[in-house]
Amino acid sequence: MSDELDRLWALKDLDERANVLKAELKRFPEQRATLERAVAEQSAKLERHRSQAGANQLKRRELEREIESLTIQERKFQSQTFAVKKNEEYRALLDEIEGVKKKRSDLETDVLMTFEAEERLSGERAAAERALQSAQREAAERTRQIDAEERAARERLDVVEAERAQHVGKLPPATRARYERIVQSRDGRAVMAIAKGACGGCFRNQPPQLLQDARRRDRLLVCEGCGRLLIWPPNAA
Repeated sequence: MSDELDRLWALKDLDERANVLKAELKRFPEQRATLERAVAEQSAKLERHRSQAGANQLKRRELEREIESLTIQERKFQSQTFAVKKNEEYRALLDEIEGVKKKRSDLETDVLMTFEAEERLSGERAAAERALQSAQREAAERTRQIDAEERAARERLDVVEAERAQHVGKLPPATRARYERIVQSRDGRAVMAIAKGACGGCFRNQPPQLLQDARRRDRLLVCEGCGRLLIWPPNAA
């Protein structure tokens, strides 16, 4: 029984190492997703700047078409002044011309504002492009690091699981089945040390008789609180 308990004790350490490595492996996809979100955020910012620049250019072209239309209209009114005979009609035509000029002047001011906005948006777009490129470079470099760290963690886990399989394979069939069943139901932790008279898993205090039996190391003991296998640490007094 002592040899069987020694194997279970070794499995306790291997399971703990495997759980740490599995938790580490679970973090890598999250880290990749964080990098992808950072790149996507910068890409979305750049796209917003491009959209704003496009809308600004469209607005400017529309204003320029309106100005051209008003220019044509002013020329038409100017040509009509030579044919007008009555003072009232002439003054009315001059009022029309003045109104067209004012409207065109206002639109020309708007065009100037769109040019200023275009210059500002161009600078912001350039900054967004640099930010995106920086995020992409950082993501690429960090992804390479994550890939290397993930490969190393998987290799370490493979070594641990191979050693674990050797120990499990040498357990008596009944003990092996019991052990694997507890591993599945207790998040990969089937064996616990007794520490200060309590289970190291659920921290439930154990009966004095169980503690005495644990010191003798002559049979398997189970925690009534969590159902894990209990072992008195080999190096404990």
